[in-house]
Amino acid sequence: MTSRNDEDDNGFAEWGGYMAAKKAKLVEQYEQQASSSKKQSDILTGVAIYVNGYTSPSAEELKILMSAHGGVYHTYQMPKTTHIVASILPNAKVKQLGSVPIVKATWISDSIAAGALLDHRKYLLYTGHDDKQPKLDCVRPKTLTAADPGFLSEFYNNSRLHLISTLGAEYKQLVNQLREKSNGVYPGRERLRTLPRGLAPSERVVMHIDMDCFFVSVGLRSRPQLRGRPVAVTHGRGTPINRPQASVECENELVKKYFPNENFEDVDSHGSMAEVASCSYEARQCGVRNGMLLGNALKICSDLKTIPYDFEGYREVSTALYKTIAEYTLDIEAVSCDEMYVDVAPILAAANITVEDWATHIRKEVIAVTGCPCSAGFGANRLQARLANKRAKPAGQFYLRPDDVETYMAQVSLSDLPGVGSATVAKLTKMGLHKCGDLQTVSRGQIQAELGNKIGQTVADLANGIDHKPLNFHHERKSVSADVNYGIRFKDKTEASNFLQSLSAEVCARLKDVGMRARCLTLKLLVRAPDAPVEPAKYLGCGVCNTITRSTTSAGALGDAASIYREAKVLLDRCAVNPRELRGVGVQLTRLEATPPRNTAIKRFLQGEVKASASNKIDLRTSDELPNRITPEVVYEYPGEKSPFESLTLDELRPLILKWLESTATPKNIDVTLLAEYLKQLAIDRQIERLKVVLSFLYRHISRLGSCKWHDAYWKLIDIVQEGMVARYGGTMLVERSFCCSVHS
Repeated sequence: MTSRNDEDDNGFAEWGGYMAAKKAKLVEQYEQQASSSKKQSDILTGVAIYVNGYTSPSAEELKILMSAHGGVYHTYQMPKTTHIVASILPNAKVKQLGSVPIVKATWISDSIAAGALLDHRKYLLYTGHDDKQPKLDCVRPKTLTAADPGFLSEFYNNSRLHLISTLGAEYKQLVNQLREKSNGVYPGRERLRTLPRGLAPSERVVMHIDMDCFFVSVGLRSRPQLRGRPVAVTHGRGTPINRPQASVECENELVKKYFPNENFEDVDSHGSMAEVASCSYEARQCGVRNGMLLGNALKICSDLKTIPYDFEGYREVSTALYKTIAEYTLDIEAVSCDEMYVDVAPILAAANITVEDWATHIRKEVIAVTGCPCSAGFGANRLQARLANKRAKPAGQFYLRPDDVETYMAQVSLSDLPGVGSATVAKLTKMGLHKCGDLQTVSRGQIQAELGNKIGQTVADLANGIDHKPLNFHHERKSVSADVNYGIRFKDKTEASNFLQSLSAEVCARLKDVGMRARCLTLKLLVRAPDAPVEPAKYLGCGVCNTITRSTTSAGALGDAASIYREAKVLLDRCAVNPRELRGVGVQLTRLEATPPRNTAIKRFLQGEVKASASNKIDLRTSDELPNRITPEVVYEYPGEKSPFESLTLDELRPLILKWLESTATPKNIDVTLLAEYLKQLAIDRQIERLKVVLSFLYRHISRLGSCKWHDAYWKLIDIVQEGMVARYGGTMLVERSFCCSVHS
């Protein structure tokens, strides 16, 4: 017996039946028509519509538009249909169509007019909301504070300042690596052959190039409909302050009291406390500026559009910028993720082109690669190039020629000189000096009398366009740090200590990323000012604070999280600050030095002879593989890992030391130093009782040996231990040092 389907087979069974074949045929016809028609854009790529009923534009017009702009038109609703276009539909029909979004036809026409695919949710015919539908009581996720275990990673994942500093450091390191590996071949210079030949300047030419409104420009790549409008990048949405415990008026007065020379804006209790990270030139024309509170920005520019951060986009554009310039030269001083100085004189001379032609070429290339506009300024030094770029913005270029420097500088405001702070400007303003031209008329002696010899000389030079600071092509890291001044709210010392431990681990990770270790640690604390409100206007912000800074120099190099935390914790305890009053914590490492390469010989010795991790048995006998001259390097390298002595009890340590003393008549330098570094660490860790027991044991048994070579070893060991005592306590320990011999009595 045959099935119904077999009896009714009309030749289209393999295609799923008649209707399926018809739909497939219509799709095929549409694709043929679309391929033969002229394509105008790809705005509607990925959109497949089905038109249900009367619409404006009509179904036929929509079909043409979809074809011209990369979309797909379905005559029937299909599984691949992404949107249904309609003007009106009965409720029963809406339910029948399922979950496919039903939009108005104007979504298509408006997207084409805007040059980008707009959010379809604003064009929904029906939102799907039913007034009779029961509501869910949703609880907003709690904002983390520094007392929460996951706070630090959450904070840095959403911190623009962290991103800027991190990317800046990354690209400085990238330039270093590219210069080290360079073979002197620059593929980009081949593309300069197409430019017209011109007279290259004979003098030095420095280029200052940076991206215009970087954060905004990156965000507008996916929002072209916002180009030409006032736009700001921020975390906030304009929500006003709604916390009775925040005394806005009090905070405004305190800011003026604590920072009389700073031009801080007043906080409006009815406005958002979110900061404007970056704003477009259209927004700046309305008075909005970077760093302004969003609430105040919206008051002066009600049409301001806000967009979120795009951290991945910033990294992508920054990398493209640096790689583009690196194809022409590696004489680059990286400044930040979107800004650099470049010595372009060799490029101009090699290609025999003018500054103007080079500027036009490189700007076009950067824009093509990144999709973001940039500006470039040129001059004989970094100062002139930077000020020329100020004139070039937005999306332009300017060359400050040597003959025009004096005239150009005369019109520059003193506050625009890089490196001249507000306090210096205030002193010069009292002298009646406002522009560089004013300062050019005053003798250097008068300026130095007011500002001091060094600063006065520097400011006078800058006002005349003179900058002696050379470009730094090889960046040397001077410090590594991590600071948090948001969300710092602790109930007790335990929470503060736990956070400091996490922050130490973060600093350690950054230190290892750059292959360094440090000798000096600085702890920076922000403590709520006595007269400041307990809760500031900005939720979980720091408010008005006093700053406490404490530093320490370690006897040994700091290269692991435990040692960094240990030093930082000592400083925190010394400050004796009530944890509830803390509003900011920072750890900075300075006096950096490169981490020495791992020494395979000592590693083999520790693994093969000591076997601390396997059996907790230590044999201090060693081979002659290592010369004495590298002993300090090896031992300073070793404390970065767990010491082989650390897990041993005194009962286990004594027989091992005794075995070592009996194994040789001449102790090896590395063996002595290895044990001495462990004992020095006991001093730093305040394990004085254990230290005394070990030293007493050593002295007693070395005295019995009667060997001057062992006496020398003991003296050296004691000297190293005393370094730890001085570092921790500021003084030495009273220990036995004399032996019954003519040399060491």
